[in-house]
Amino acid sequence: MITACLNAAFVNNIEILPTSDSDIYIYGKVYTDDDEVYEGQIRWGKEEAFWFDHFNSSKPENENLEYLSRKEIKSLDEDHYRSDIKSLFGWEVNWGNDHTHSFSCEFGNINSLEIGRRGRIELELKNGEKLELEGGSNDIGTYVQVSDQSIGHIKVDWDRIERVEFMQAPIGYDSYYGAPLYGTVEVESGEQFTGYVQWDHDERLANDELNGKNRDGEIDLEFGNIKSIERDSRSSIVTTNSGRSLNLRGTNDVNNENRGVIVNIPGQGRVDIPWDEFEIVTFSTPKMGIINYDDYDASIEISGTVETEEGDKVDGRIVYDLDEAYQFEILNGKKDGIEYHIPFQLIKSIHPASRKKTVVKLKSGKEIKLEDSVDVNEDHDGLLIFGSDDEPKYIPWHEVESISF
Repeated sequence: MITACLNAAFVNNIEILPTSDSDIYIYGKVYTDDDEVYEGQIRWGKEEAFWFDHFNSSKPENENLEYLSRKEIKSLDEDHYRSDIKSLFGWEVNWGNDHTHSFSCEFGNINSLEIGRRGRIELELKNGEKLELEGGSNDIGTYVQVSDQSIGHIKVDWDRIERVEFMQAPIGYDSYYGAPLYGTVEVESGEQFTGYVQWDHDERLANDELNGKNRDGEIDLEFGNIKSIERDSRSSIVTTNSGRSLNLRGTNDVNNENRGVIVNIPGQGRVDIPWDEFEIVTFSTPKMGIINYDDYDASIEISGTVETEEGDKVDGRIVYDLDEAYQFEILNGKKDGIEYHIPFQLIKSIHPASRKKTVVKLKSGKEIKLEDSVDVNEDHDGLLIFGSDDEPKYIPWHEVESISF
């Protein structure tokens, strides 16, 4: 019951009691192929460090296709590619689609990872389900950092890792890493996003460094010493906590080669803001606690009511886009150039507004019209709804009027 209450607070953006400083950091054991074991706080490569950070890969197969008839699969292919059929010397060419999908979830939903060959891994969720994944992001093939209390800090090469097990950090465990970056990001439209910040898709800790140059030379500045960063054409104006102002340029931390600013927002998911939409970030102290590893629940399936354009209503367990089946899984889309990544547990309803756009209403009350993703446009693979008899009904995306969760 306590776990359920904490999850509800997270979902509805209600302030919860802060956890201990070390609770939000990824923690676990890394096993090597010669039986060495390293236990401690984990940082995935030089990026992911917190339970709410995303692990990304790809699903090489889509087992949900077995629920569709050949006619339904053919119709699905025709829907996807009708506008993309090419004419080549008078012949029509259809390039085809295997309907495989990417995979993304927060680290807090993962029990373990078994490292295989050729970029393949077996990911076990906390509900016991195992997924075969391969490639798809730099999360596969990177080194894994471990702050092991008995030996110190180590970077374990990917080809040496056999297995990674995740777990809650022991009570009273001292954090090896600096504090998380938290603040408010304002974008070009004037909208503001407040949450946990990832700068240039990379730096997210107070002891991470921002690198740049001014007229006098190269400067390496810890984020913990920075009050704000403002985009200034191809450079940045950096204001320190002491009040000094620096105009820095020359690296992708401070110029238009920056990969963007990610903000993880409790109760709303995360946004990925491209450099040309970013205006300024002002750092501050976190005002909201984060649920820890033991509070994540990967067992809750997506369920709700689907209404079709003809007015029919179907209730049951939902597989969204022939892919997402659990509430921890993530819906993706763009609005005004900003990418949104929203766990289904935060979504109240979905309403396709056109072939290109879909209105997503969150449980927090926020409403967003998203586009430019297979989760929200005409390239959607459709829905499977499992009723009381557990026999699925397939509904193509173009027939969906609304989904209420």
